[in-house]
Amino acid sequence: MKKTLLLLPLVLLLFAACRKTNNPTVFDLGVDVQGGFEKDHVQVYIDNQPLLNTEVTTSPSLGLATSISTANTDGLHTIKVVVNGNIERSEKFAQPGDLYIGINYNRSSAAISFNYSEHQFWYD
Repeated sequence: MKKTLLLLPLVLLLFAACRKTNNPTVFDLGVDVQGGFEKDHVQVYIDNQPLLNTEVTTSPSLGLATSISTANTDGLHTIKVVVNGNIERSEKFAQPGDLYIGINYNRSSAAISFNYSEHQFWYD
């Protein structure tokens, strides 16, 4: 009987701890550096935290230079991309679930563009 009385509060405490709703939900965030890069130094930041900092070249057969995956919480975030230290683009995005971001670069116009997908990008 004493064991039951001691065990009951522990079980209730465990149940209450598991029901907390203020914990953020974590999802996959994939970032693919895609087309237009040729020996370019690329820096990618998510919410001002560095995610990628390397030189990349897009594979002509795949249309992909590099890919990186991380975990991210649901909510509103910012992606910032810097190419060769002087071409920069930032954009806010919402992440309600798994999200994949493609980054493309147009060398002639010095423009960086983003495309978003709920599904991973496929390359042949």
